[in-house]
Amino acid sequence: MMPHRADDATANAPANDALPERPDTDRKPGVGAKKHFSCAFVYGPGAGVVMNTDSLTEKRVALVLLARPDVVKLENQVGFIWEARDGSTHTHFFDFRATMVDGIRVAIMVKYDAKLKQEEFRAEIAEIATQVTPEFADRVTLMTEKHLDPIDVFNATLFNSVRHPDDEADAIMRQTIRRLNGAAKVGDLIAHTGLKGRGFRSIARLIGSRELALQERVRVDYDSLVMRGVA
Repeated sequence: MMPHRADDATANAPANDALPERPDTDRKPGVGAKKHFSCAFVYGPGAGVVMNTDSLTEKRVALVLLARPDVVKLENQVGFIWEARDGSTHTHFFDFRATMVDGIRVAIMVKYDAKLKQEEFRAEIAEIATQVTPEFADRVTLMTEKHLDPIDVFNATLFNSVRHPDDEADAIMRQTIRRLNGAAKVGDLIAHTGLKGRGFRSIARLIGSRELALQERVRVDYDSLVMRGVA
């Protein structure tokens, strides 16, 4: 059975006039550009925050990072000044800088895997990475579409789309899972509560917040087995 899915990140938004916070970046990606994929999406609690990305891979990386429990802050388009071998200075905009729960900051470049075949490009990003100091980031990493697991992308996208609480449905579902001993099918929990699509969205939220946990590493759907989490 296919899960109910929200149409977009605002599908279950609170009924108020609050607007999402504008992005705070050193560079504004070309949202609306005709020659490549670009987008703006909203994440976070309440009205949320807008994030702009220059590629579909960037968007997917952002959603996956935002869904990770060890990432406490995610910045995008963070400028870093570096010096080329000819002495000229340039600004490289790291696609993301993630702050981890232990305080470590990771500067992240996101590129298509095919780009790595270009020797000049590889030399440039290596030169940039060697110049990054602890004041900017503790380490530098490169991510491509090949680093993304489809399961992570699917679930992270789902979690973001249902991020707005449904107080009534969430309270009913929390009461139900308190009595959960072992694992249960998502579909069975929904049937037990009678919440239908609201129940599926509630369960997805509770998985995203670690109040529920998937028994296996799978896409969240009606046949997924869940158990009480550690949150």
